[in-house]
Amino acid sequence: PPEAGLSAGRLRAPMAPPSGPRPLPEAVEVLIIGAGPHGLAMASRLMLGHEAMEDVIAPQESYIRRPSDVRAHLKKTRKLKPDQLAVIDSSGAWMTRWRNQFQALGIEYLRSNEMMHPDAFDHSTLPVWAAQNKRNDFLFLDKLPKNQVYHGPFTLPSNKMMLDFCKHLVRLGRLEQVLWHGQAASMYQSESGMTVEVNIDGSIQKVVAQHVVVARGPTWRRQWPAFYHTLEKAALAEIRHAWDLFDAPGQLRGLSGVGVIIGGGLTSAHLCAQLAPRGRVDLLIRRDLRLKQYDLELSWMGTGRRQNRREYERTPLDERAAINKGVRDGGSITPELHARMVELEDQGLLKVHEFTEVVTASFDGGWTIVLSDDEVLAADYLICASGTSVDVSTDPLFAELQKAQPVKVLGGLPVLTESLQWGDAPVYVMGNMAALELGPDAVNMNGAVRGALRISRALGG
Repeated sequence: PPEAGLSAGRLRAPMAPPSGPRPLPEAVEVLIIGAGPHGLAMASRLMLGHEAMEDVIAPQESYIRRPSDVRAHLKKTRKLKPDQLAVIDSSGAWMTRWRNQFQALGIEYLRSNEMMHPDAFDHSTLPVWAAQNKRNDFLFLDKLPKNQVYHGPFTLPSNKMMLDFCKHLVRLGRLEQVLWHGQAASMYQSESGMTVEVNIDGSIQKVVAQHVVVARGPTWRRQWPAFYHTLEKAALAEIRHAWDLFDAPGQLRGLSGVGVIIGGGLTSAHLCAQLAPRGRVDLLIRRDLRLKQYDLELSWMGTGRRQNRREYERTPLDERAAINKGVRDGGSITPELHARMVELEDQGLLKVHEFTEVVTASFDGGWTIVLSDDEVLAADYLICASGTSVDVSTDPLFAELQKAQPVKVLGGLPVLTESLQWGDAPVYVMGNMAALELGPDAVNMNGAVRGALRISRALGG
């Protein structure tokens, strides 16, 4: 059936492709770098203006706005002012990296609940949209205890639902019209704001923005285990990082045989679930395997969430990094995924090595991997699901800015203003780079909506 809003009648022939890359506007009010959930949360708030909600800490088992108002919002098409916004993304489409990641890992349901999404109108817009569209692809967390610490929500949307919902938001705001396929290479302050150099199909174009919002996801820079830096050329050509599989999901489909996966988080566990049935997998974890429904302590999601944030914001900056690390507590997996891993272990397809690291590895037609307990493994492939390296001082996008307007750096993170601004420069930062201000969930959907609120207030929204 045709999508809502499309008029019936004779189909038009597809438009001929442009002869070259679409040129960037010479100047815009706001330039967003990144078209993932953080970029979409920022665009949604800019698009809605004063219609956007003010309280971005989601309620528990309730809503703020009436369902009838939410349904009206979900039917309303909006249009940004000319040159109000431009978005740059290396994929050229909204939510592509997210889509690739979930496709590669075979993730059916999100870890975050139904109240966590990029729309700035209300927390309930995703479940209301789902009801309108007769969608019931939710997972109910019936084993999560309902107690004084956590009252819900207990419902997780499917990945397909989230992508379809985000597609609806993009269509409502005509946000495809403000998206350009390109890689932001560098930026520097100029008379009219920030000049950003963008690599589009091998040519450098410049755009001057009154304000720049950096909303890249956490997967732009890989973190490798220590042994990686001792690998010889042949091994370096064969080793894979999980992020590489997200950029080219077809690589994952081609893997089979005996594999070794490194990492103790959700990504490594999903890789095991995908790959172990094709042969056998050894999972190496440098500590014990930890189970959590969410990647934060439950108190940060439950009744104490407002108090936790107030206390966090009163904490000295140099103590916040330690709080973030403690609350996230490294990698963990959900009980649902752990049940699948136990099945694979019972079938002899998966072996979990806790408190184990790789000492050396070499490749000669196959992998020979020496472990810290002196065991030697032979494998057809080796994947590191070892996360992201965050260090703004080595990030080329910020290099010129840090020279001209340096900010203090703590543990690789920039010290931003409360508005997530880079000193006095008209540059704002979202995601894990803003963790010293936003807290342990800066990289999550919660951090996306809170970051967008802070920045929009600074922009006068």
